[in-house]
Amino acid sequence: MEPTASTSGPPSDGQLPSPRQVLIADDDAASRKIAAALLAASDYRIRFATSGEEALAAVGEERPDLVLLDVMMPGLDGFEVCRRLRERLSGEYVPIILVTSLDGRGDVVQGLKAGADDFLHKPVHGAELRARVSNLLKVRAYHQLLASQRDSALATVELLRQQVLHADRLATLGTLAASVSHELNNISQVLRSALDPGASDEDGWALAENSTSKTVLTHVANHVTELSRTLLHIARPSGGPTPEVELGQILEEVHHMLRLTGRIRHAAVSLVLPQERCVLRASAVQAQQVFLNLIGNAADAVVSTPGARIEAGIRTQPGGRLEAWVRDNGPGMSEDVLARIFEPFFTTKPPGVGTGLGLAVVKQLVESWGGQVRVQSQPGQGTCMVLDLPASPP
Repeated sequence: MEPTASTSGPPSDGQLPSPRQVLIADDDAASRKIAAALLAASDYRIRFATSGEEALAAVGEERPDLVLLDVMMPGLDGFEVCRRLRERLSGEYVPIILVTSLDGRGDVVQGLKAGADDFLHKPVHGAELRARVSNLLKVRAYHQLLASQRDSALATVELLRQQVLHADRLATLGTLAASVSHELNNISQVLRSALDPGASDEDGWALAENSTSKTVLTHVANHVTELSRTLLHIARPSGGPTPEVELGQILEEVHHMLRLTGRIRHAAVSLVLPQERCVLRASAVQAQQVFLNLIGNAADAVVSTPGARIEAGIRTQPGGRLEAWVRDNGPGMSEDVLARIFEPFFTTKPPGVGTGLGLAVVKQLVESWGGQVRVQSQPGQGTCMVLDLPASPP
């Protein structure tokens, strides 16, 4: 490979970064010098390759902004080099101009099929060469601008996605905190009972006659500690590589959280857990977030239902899949509501009770794991949320 040649002169592309790099690949030394001389009036950094193999190696070492490629070269001809460059540069646009003494229409078609952007015939006219190189470099600059804007947009979307997940987690924490305040009120009743052993609170908390102050304080301390751990457990963000979680354990943890905070005190909740391990590649916090939303929604749905029942379960499915579900015997949903339940900020709950983000977040998380969410519901017949999830291979 010949050394780089620098051209000097006023830039012809004022809006483009300078200098732009042009790779000239030609086995004829005179042709290389002529092409470099014709481009000398522009502020380009010129590199040379004397064969198709050298051209491929040069592109691998340092990405050029444009390739000026001779067709008739020994070994790999220009058509084959063009095809290979297009394969290597997939996802990035680098203009390729084929230069040849061939003048048949079939050769032009072959060059365009190989991925060339333009075709010049020898002897090359200087003004034409400079114009075509300048125009294609502008096209490359536009491609780079679009790629930069695309990356920026994707970064913004990811940031907004994380903000939505965080907002839903905060809303879940707020709901649990309200339930915790009720439980703390119960704890205060227990403390009062230590002063008056015959007292009991409205939820039936009472101390046995032989309970000592130490026993009461130990019970209170353990309960308050467990409440704080519950909130910290759901609030803790995930970090590092995506771990694997055992869904049966996650479901039991979520049930414990909701029972401890009193969120499901008005419903009979049953768990259907498999004997085998059901492992999913996901963040434990996000898996908890999904089940907290689903069971919490079910609890809200059956709050006024006589004999309220909620069932949550997990089972293995053929083909390396898992199925999880949360079923309630609440009032169910109409077709109009079903059509909108995954819309962000859509909610049927009273103002101040829900954010409308819960099911949208559930759908987003489940799909990010490679799963799907199905809803089975009819007015007066309850609701069943079904998750189809990929099992992590053993």
